Amino acid sequence: SYFDKNNKQWIVADKDMNEIDTLQCTSGSTDYHDIRILDNGNYILQAYDSLFVDMSDIVDGGNSNALIKGILRIQEFDENQELIFDWFALDHLNIENYSNLNLTNQQITWMHGNSIEIDYDNNLILSNRRSSELIKIDRLTGEVLWILGGPLNEFEIINDDFGGFSKQHDARRLQNGNILLFDNGNTHNPPTSRVVEYLIDEENMTANLAWEFFNPSGYVSASMGSVQRLPNGNTLINWGNITGVGARIIEVDNNNNIVLELEFD
Repeated sequence: SYFDKNNKQWIVADKDMNEIDTLQCTSGSTDYHDIRILDNGNYILQAYDSLFVDMSDIVDGGNSNALIKGILRIQEFDENQELIFDWFALDHLNIENYSNLNLTNQQITWMHGNSIEIDYDNNLILSNRRSSELIKIDRLTGEVLWILGGPLNEFEIINDDFGGFSKQHDARRLQNGNILLFDNGNTHNPPTSRVVEYLIDEENMTANLAWEFFNPSGYVSASMGSVQRLPNGNTLINWGNITGVGARIIEVDNNNNIVLELEFD
């Protein structure tokens, strides 16, 4: 699968790269950051809506006709492309709680979703880079089950000198139950990019840093980036958008030994 930016839709191809289907959301502008195609033929996409809202009723000094952009929508479709789940952020989150945003602006960009993960219990974990948070969502009711990171953080983050992640990408649940993500670290002091793995206790609401790996050249990824835990236990890292530098990809083993490096100018 790959995204056609001109037509704002996903294209599905067979093994010979023949295009066999196109996928898009029923509302809003379909987004390219992530897609999940399931074994049963279902697929999950994300889109953004924009609405004019009277923010003067919500915050002091709010604009009476503010344009809220980046309102995240998650949709799941069955194998017949029938919509079976439709999650709209405004229905389940209060924008007034996002203290990191300037809610008095005439235009407010609320969210930037960049990964969708199907959790071990079949619910969803979304990465919202805009507010440095992961949001776990009930896949049946749409209820927000918890938020890790950001201004609405509900977890005690343990053993992490940075106190959590910043402007992250690619949050994935591992087979061992931990959560792995690429921490762009744009707002760390100093800005620092790394890969982090957290041991998550959803009963006691703790996130304990179990593993981290820093870029050996000290590069800071302004945007993008991804991380994958491979079947042999190694970790494959794409360091994303590094100012003035091309692509940098590293594979490390579980002792932090670099076993592969790729560089593209």
